[in-house]
Amino acid sequence: MIFSYNWLQEFLKTPLPKAEKLRDDLALHVFEVESMEKQGSDVLLDVSILPQRSDCLSHMGLAREIAAIEKKELVEPEGLALKAQEGELPVLKVSVEDRILVPRYSALVVQGVSLSASPQWMQQRLEALGINSINNVVDITNYVMLELGQPLHAFDFNKIQGNAMHIRGAKKGEKLVLLDDTDMQLPKGTLIIEDASRIVDLAGIKGGKVSSIGKTTRNIVLQAAVFDRKKIYQTKKLINYRTTAADLYSHGIDPNLTMTALERAAFLLAKYGGGKIVQVVDLYQKPKKPSLVLFPKDATEKLLGTKIPQKESDDTLKRLGFKVTTKGVQVPTWRDDVAIVEDLVEEVGRMHGFHAILATFPKERIAPPQENQNQVWQEQLRDAFQEAGFTETYSYSFVGEKDVLLLEYSSKDKENLVEVQNPISADYRYLRMNLLDNLLKSVALNDKPMQGKSIQLFELGNVFSQGIKQPVEQGRVAGVLSSSRTPSQAFYEMKGIADLLFSTLGVTDSWYDEFEPQPDEGRQSLWTQGRSAEIKIGKNTEIGFLGQINPEVSKNLGISRPVVAFEINLKQLLEHALEEREYRPASRFPPALRDIAVMVPLETRVVDIMNVMETAGGEEVADIDVFDIFEGQGLPEGKKSLAFHVVYQAEDRTLTNEEVERFQRKIVTALETNPGWEVR
Repeated sequence: MIFSYNWLQEFLKTPLPKAEKLRDDLALHVFEVESMEKQGSDVLLDVSILPQRSDCLSHMGLAREIAAIEKKELVEPEGLALKAQEGELPVLKVSVEDRILVPRYSALVVQGVSLSASPQWMQQRLEALGINSINNVVDITNYVMLELGQPLHAFDFNKIQGNAMHIRGAKKGEKLVLLDDTDMQLPKGTLIIEDASRIVDLAGIKGGKVSSIGKTTRNIVLQAAVFDRKKIYQTKKLINYRTTAADLYSHGIDPNLTMTALERAAFLLAKYGGGKIVQVVDLYQKPKKPSLVLFPKDATEKLLGTKIPQKESDDTLKRLGFKVTTKGVQVPTWRDDVAIVEDLVEEVGRMHGFHAILATFPKERIAPPQENQNQVWQEQLRDAFQEAGFTETYSYSFVGEKDVLLLEYSSKDKENLVEVQNPISADYRYLRMNLLDNLLKSVALNDKPMQGKSIQLFELGNVFSQGIKQPVEQGRVAGVLSSSRTPSQAFYEMKGIADLLFSTLGVTDSWYDEFEPQPDEGRQSLWTQGRSAEIKIGKNTEIGFLGQINPEVSKNLGISRPVVAFEINLKQLLEHALEEREYRPASRFPPALRDIAVMVPLETRVVDIMNVMETAGGEEVADIDVFDIFEGQGLPEGKKSLAFHVVYQAEDRTLTNEEVERFQRKIVTALETNPGWEVR
């Protein structure tokens, strides 16, 4: 909001600090000053008033803050006592349909006003703040609004038909031509003011042209009302029409300000427009009273960590308009933002200056929170995925009707979906029953942009399924890999990723069951038969599933490359995680590396071959890795070739070349004793 430096000065008995110093003081104690602009002998300050401080949306309100900051005496503007005199005008009858929407309605009926131009100083002040000068009556309403923060409106009394004003909600289809000739279609329920036969005002926002002040105006109704802030805010948004008055009402107006504003307006009107008050209207059914907040003497020190003298605290609150009593602190009605003791401490603290409070270490011991081991393990899983080149995704927890069709849901699968009672669209009709559905949609989105590159994604999240009495929610971890590798190569690569996760969590008894795999949780139609496996722990506990995604599903989604994925029950996995690790020192002696290629039937599992090699090689076999899987041209039908790196290393000596060759021959002999296996 724009404020005039010279106008602010009028509220203080002693000179203000220079504009630059005032800007810095405001920033330290209450509001940021966005900019300053010199205009003749004045300086305009653009002050960023906080939303909860509607009391400062006026020169008087900001001057009260400045007076408290600078410890200066505040001078309130002069007003005229409101006493009705005898006149010739009939009595104005005012009624309100809903007192909740109109907490207070105050007005003056003034007879014999003389319309003229405003004094030059008032015109200049209004125009500097962006308001065009109209005439003395209209300018006084705008001037008081900027000065005190209470919107005023002037009606031509003689244009109020039936000498009656009724405030109600608009009916459907009603219209009003505003002062600026806007033909406004009024939304149902909008607050309006009508006379005996027509609408004359869009309450709290803009006056109607039919009751406007004109050259022939001699008698006026000067209104100072309080309208419901929420109602005015909703209306200005609905009709997309903004005024200064509407903005003030939307922030909230102190209902005890109306008569003060009318007193000020009456003083200015008597000085620059003449006339006499013949009627005072004040409908105020439930007067707002100051609230009382208990303020213990030690509250400031407890909350701010510094001791502020009691006298300084009391004086600060008094300068801000509070009353300090033995029972507590009485909060003025214009400070709706102060309701509890912490608010009072904040008032004292900001005036003292938060920058003046020295930083000190707390005296109490700070006990660290108990570690949530599940969260720690989940972070370790994320780290392991990222080290393997995977990117984490966060997807919606919903699937839609279209997804059900594209992802080949069976009728049984669909029955297990949890339906949302009030979905915002058909795309979010069901809660997801697995993580892979939305991961696959992410792969589809990236398939064309990342041609020639691997797509490696993972997600940790919750899934939902039908339970006996209510839906069941479970944590899952899932990963997908789409690349130009053969399905067989990608399958074994994903096995390696799963093994990495198990190793990260200290899970040592995981294995893969490829005999007629069937997912305990999830959809069979999602997987490719013959290229999938159940992920198990211990003797026979299934915790997840791994395999190639059904090519039909990939085709439906527009994915051009094979996709391999796995999904694991997070709770079951973490139940087997071990925080402790067995430390095994690295051997001081160099390793020796040999390669072995073996041709085996297509159905032979890699793990079976590795088991034979580890058994035959003995303790000197430190590690075995598969680095190539080949199928197709050049091999007999029904065969595949697997190539392994074998690392030999002893803990007590450097292995000789003869020893390494002897271990290698043992492994070759063991492999060739298996029918159908051939070392190449």
